[in-house]
Amino acid sequence: MNYEIFKSTILERMQLLLEPDTALRIQTIFKNNGRKLDGLVISTPDSNLSPTIFLNDYYENPSVFPDFDAICQDIRRTYEKNRSTEYMDADFFTDYELIRRHIAYRMINYEKNKELLSTVPYIRYLDLAIVFYCLLHVTETGHATILIHKNHLELWHVTVSQLYEQACQTTPLLLPYDFRNMTAVLSGFSGDASASGQNPAAAAAFCPMYVLTNNQKLYGAGCMLYPGLLESISEKLDQDLFLLPSSIHEMILLPASNRSYSKELADLVAQINRTELAADEVLSDQVYYYSRADLALSICS
Repeated sequence: MNYEIFKSTILERMQLLLEPDTALRIQTIFKNNGRKLDGLVISTPDSNLSPTIFLNDYYENPSVFPDFDAICQDIRRTYEKNRSTEYMDADFFTDYELIRRHIAYRMINYEKNKELLSTVPYIRYLDLAIVFYCLLHVTETGHATILIHKNHLELWHVTVSQLYEQACQTTPLLLPYDFRNMTAVLSGFSGDASASGQNPAAAAAFCPMYVLTNNQKLYGAGCMLYPGLLESISEKLDQDLFLLPSSIHEMILLPASNRSYSKELADLVAQINRTELAADEVLSDQVYYYSRADLALSICS
């Protein structure tokens, strides 16, 4: 069975499985690093916040395909778990004074996202790009986000510089940083105030490898942009820093007592990106270096 027939069959079966007033459509969603996925968008009259369930994995998973009953039941369970009964006022997103408190930034790879970057405001940063989104809803089961496009800036009458300035203020408030040692992360340690957003050195006392992300583990690599954060960490550790992009959601930090092994670290990052991460989770194959003397981040050469 080809993929187009698979999608149309899912659409027909789900329409019969859900309530009659439920509207279904399949929409192509542009994900990170040029990946395109087909999302089943499920809409009901009681809410204009629609869950999107991606179909590609079902088609590519031999353990369920082509068992349409199992696939449709799983889609239904996922929908019921994530559906919303809230109704967002459409005027909310047209008023910049209302939406500005929800604006955040995240990091993506510049070269791998040129098609996307032609449609969205961004700021170039090293081999990356800073893009912007609105964080509207956070629950235990997921996040409601809207990527900001160029037409939004025209609607709001704001510039990219103004958008970046706003995001620099709101992102650390919406998504406070979380910094802890790797041992704590691997052991499932929940941490305390001194290890999450308060004292960067406290979580790192006994381990030379640390994880930097945010409290939602959502686009946490962007924490490296938080004003003064890398400076504070490097001062308390009394070392320059290596930053290894383990995904778009987190950075691994190492004290940089010896810069000569940066090539080995870059090889390790590239290997992990190829073997351990989904394509749309990869941030970069580069390793970054934070210098206390220069108060600056650069790509290790």
